[in-house]
Amino acid sequence: MWQKMVFLFILCSGMIFLTAEDWDHWRGPQQNGFSQEKNLPNSWSSQGENLLWDAPYGARTTPLVMGNNVYLINRAGEGVNLQERVMALDVKNGKLLWEHRFNVFHTDIVANRLGWANLEGDKETGHIYAHGVQGRFFCFTSEGKILWSRSLTEELGRISGYGGRTNSPIVDGNLVIISFLSSGWAEHGRGMHRFLAMNKLTGEIVWWSSPGQAPLDTTYSVPVIANINGIRTLVTGCADGFIYGIKVKTGEKLWGFHLSKRGINSSVVVDGNIVYASHSEENIDSSTLGRVVAIDAGKTKNMIASELWRVDGLKAGYTSPILHKDKLYVFDNSANLICLDKSTGKEKWHHNYGRAAKGSGVYADGKIYVGEVSGRFYILKVTKNGCQELDSESFTLEDGSPIEINGNPAIANGRVFLPTNTNLYCIGLKNEVLTKTKTQNTPKSKEEVSMSTGEVAHLQIVPGETWLSSDEKKTFRVELFNASGHCMGQAKAKWSLSGLQGEINEDGVFTPSSQSQQAGKVVAQLGHLTTQARVRVIPPLPYQEDFENLPVEYPPPGWISSKLKCQVKEYEGNKVLWKLANRSAPPFARLKAYMQPPIKTNYTVQADMKGMRKKFYLPDMGLINSRYTLILLGTTFSPSIRIVSWDPIPRLQKDLEFSWSPNTWYRVKFKVSLKNGKTLLQGKVWPREEEEPKEWSIETEDPCPNLAGSPGLYAYSVGTTEKSTGTEVFFDNVTVTRD
Repeated sequence: MWQKMVFLFILCSGMIFLTAEDWDHWRGPQQNGFSQEKNLPNSWSSQGENLLWDAPYGARTTPLVMGNNVYLINRAGEGVNLQERVMALDVKNGKLLWEHRFNVFHTDIVANRLGWANLEGDKETGHIYAHGVQGRFFCFTSEGKILWSRSLTEELGRISGYGGRTNSPIVDGNLVIISFLSSGWAEHGRGMHRFLAMNKLTGEIVWWSSPGQAPLDTTYSVPVIANINGIRTLVTGCADGFIYGIKVKTGEKLWGFHLSKRGINSSVVVDGNIVYASHSEENIDSSTLGRVVAIDAGKTKNMIASELWRVDGLKAGYTSPILHKDKLYVFDNSANLICLDKSTGKEKWHHNYGRAAKGSGVYADGKIYVGEVSGRFYILKVTKNGCQELDSESFTLEDGSPIEINGNPAIANGRVFLPTNTNLYCIGLKNEVLTKTKTQNTPKSKEEVSMSTGEVAHLQIVPGETWLSSDEKKTFRVELFNASGHCMGQAKAKWSLSGLQGEINEDGVFTPSSQSQQAGKVVAQLGHLTTQARVRVIPPLPYQEDFENLPVEYPPPGWISSKLKCQVKEYEGNKVLWKLANRSAPPFARLKAYMQPPIKTNYTVQADMKGMRKKFYLPDMGLINSRYTLILLGTTFSPSIRIVSWDPIPRLQKDLEFSWSPNTWYRVKFKVSLKNGKTLLQGKVWPREEEEPKEWSIETEDPCPNLAGSPGLYAYSVGTTEKSTGTEVFFDNVTVTRD
């Protein structure tokens, strides 16, 4: 009775009563592009109609709306101060609450593609997770405090592509999961699309998973979490053209479905055991471009999911479809909205709303809110038999060129949040009254609860990968899982070491016994089951490596580098590190070999290096310090020397004419110091057989300093083809010293 009285009061007062729900995932709380909110505007104007506020902060991705905050990831600053940024705005008025800016480095991604990956929110804690284009991974509190962070590139070998494609994280239970192409150390040296699960509260690595084949592209398909056959399953597109299902708790591959001859960028939606996926490249069984499929992930044979139906020639390679009731709404690359029957794939209707689609739409209140790349947002009313354009609004710069729209709308708190590359618009009915309801975690299915017992089928060491200094100890634990991927608690196991010098006791405590850098595995055995954790032991500074005690044909232990790019080699009577430029190396391969995880700035890297001429070509070679690179350039018209941050933008760069000769050993020193809020960058180069000069060869300052970074070696080979070798580089006598 009281509910009816409240409703009558609100109705008589002319106000609209709304139940609010957070938008903590880029596709909404149900991960399918659908919102349950009602009484949303049919029209709006950036000049005032149904405009609650606008803020001068753009984004390429979807805003998150959690509690009283709106979260964005984007670019900030210009020139030498150009950075990536995570920020929070007040949901009521769009005012800035906090922001965190961080530098870009070790990537070829260009400035207008900063903030590529979607943010992810955790409804349980209110934390926000962000993945930057340079590989920084952050866990923020709602107040903007950094709980923990990782540098995925320097620590784990994340590969950055040129186009900007950066993968988005997802949270489930106690895990935050991110994927990326990587080339790390040991067996991870081979470039693969890998998934990494971390404890969401600490950043501790829980598991790695490499479900696929050799990657074809960098991609950005965002995972979806679903209960399939009672198993908590991560479902996503991969860089090898497959859709995969992976056990969330353990990273074990459940099934795959080969969809495309190129990598998958679009994200899937899941309905029960049915997975809907799309792409716009060449199909695996025909030359037709594009396909939408329905996959039955509940019925697999030899770990291959079965196909229910397909629509060929529908090119939806960037957007994610919307699933609502019995309809699947697909946005193709040419901004056509196609409505399909979710059970059969039969087309019900289609509607053209623009020219190019990169962002996905959101369905709410009988309407779809969607933007197109050329700068226009649409409100489309959908019915059983068709689609009607209710409203559209275009955005242009002062010169008349369109303001791109790559992101997706978010709907929460009775409001629609529309991002362009320059602004965020919040629209809604102005006479609304909001009540907030807490969004709950997706409940476990009856099958999942009932399968939390059974026989042990899988062991998992936590942490699954770690590093420690040579004077530290590390404790490992073993967790048990059944065949359905459900945790059955912890157990004591039999411990041993592989490739590591030290001891591990019956409680899983590892103590290194060597001061040298090493890498190997901690092994746990329980009955017939065995599992391993990857471990690096890092000596304190000063660090030195002359390669004499290392095996040939491998990189130094624990260095982030593939054996296809660099190996220890016998050369001129001793051992050196060889930057490969033969047929086994990737053509035009750039070497960035990180010796250790990031350390605080104020250190010096030094090494001997020699670049070899090949016909008309010379290589580039140099040192990495605190996320800056000192390079002896041979690929330019005349040899020179360069200090650069964020090549090839560059944010900071200083070039100097410097004559150096091929086939000659040089000693190179690179010092980075923090002074008065800036970094002083100093480089020195001289022939190895001569005395060190007193003066620095090149110097510059950075007013936007890097405060930490991994020491490393850099080389770039040119002239390499499938039929010939390229320009080789040799390194020797590497040192890292604290200033």
